Amino acid sequence: MSTEVPNIKLKIDPQDLQIQTFTVEKLLEPLIIQVTTLVNCPQNPSNKKKGRSKRAHVLLASVEEATWNLLDKGAKIAKEATVFKEELHSALQDVRKESQALRVSAEDFTSDPCCLPKRQAVVQAARALLAAVTRLLILADMVDVAYLLEHLAFQRTFESLRNVSSKADLQKAYQKFRKDLENLDYLAYKRQQDLKSSNQRDEIAAARASLKENSSLLHSICSACLEHSDVASLTASKDSICNEIQSALSVISNASQGVRNEMGQPPSRSATLGSALDELENLIVLDPLVVNEEKIRPSLEKRLEAIISGAALLADSSCTRDFHRERIIAECNAIRQALQDLLSEYMNNVGNHIFILFF
Repeated sequence: MSTEVPNIKLKIDPQDLQIQTFTVEKLLEPLIIQVTTLVNCPQNPSNKKKGRSKRAHVLLASVEEATWNLLDKGAKIAKEATVFKEELHSALQDVRKESQALRVSAEDFTSDPCCLPKRQAVVQAARALLAAVTRLLILADMVDVAYLLEHLAFQRTFESLRNVSSKADLQKAYQKFRKDLENLDYLAYKRQQDLKSSNQRDEIAAARASLKENSSLLHSICSACLEHSDVASLTASKDSICNEIQSALSVISNASQGVRNEMGQPPSRSATLGSALDELENLIVLDPLVVNEEKIRPSLEKRLEAIISGAALLADSSCTRDFHRERIIAECNAIRQALQDLLSEYMNNVGNHIFILFF
């Protein structure tokens, strides 16, 4: 379990003893086995000497050994942790106290294993010890979660990438962004594998896949926005991708803490690309009497290149098959040629119309 973490606000309740990870469950297992065996010690263990249990002394020693092993791990985490430090030290004290209480009641019980009240006292002490150890391990697990959440908090890098003003700044910010995402993905994968809930594992897996896909698209769309800053559809596409990244980060944050995610339907990138096509279609409906090639040609070509930049995002997507990628590229080249043919036809018609007016 990790120890060096920042002061992150978690959604986990430190008093909640629900075990969410295989690691905590595995660490508790030896102690549970030893405690269960101890409290289930036979009432008449020896035919030679009734009322005495030598085996119970051995079991008690095993319980103490398992407890001290966990205390040692907990003490190391508490020493280096920067989050839940007080809670960890308090949990360690509780484990020591309950361990001592179990020792006293167990020694009393082993001297007279036929006494029902003494057996009940051991059961209560064992339950109290297990609860204390469980809380200690859950707190240690929360330190790991806080360490993961610290890697989610790279908002400054993300915002700088969204608001870059040059290709050089874009490249620099994107490299930092990708490095942060790689570190996050490693920690998120570890958490995904450790969570007991299959739903939470699936949520993190889907969020990690979304981050990988959208992080690549973000670079392309930011680059396109720098080239065509006045195209609203590109800005909408960038906002859509950024929202999907934010959503994926929120899913990882919640799922890693055992908090249910309310999944919404993200806006479609194809919708923003469609709006760009509608915008171009409206622009190409021209009045031949007022057409000025020097003004209209650069404007339409700029809009078209913005659309092609958006189409390139779909082509670059990891889920786009090679056949479809080739079709997208071919259609982009075809629409370039179609625009040139359309503009040439416009200008020819303008010339013919002017000729008719003068003659």
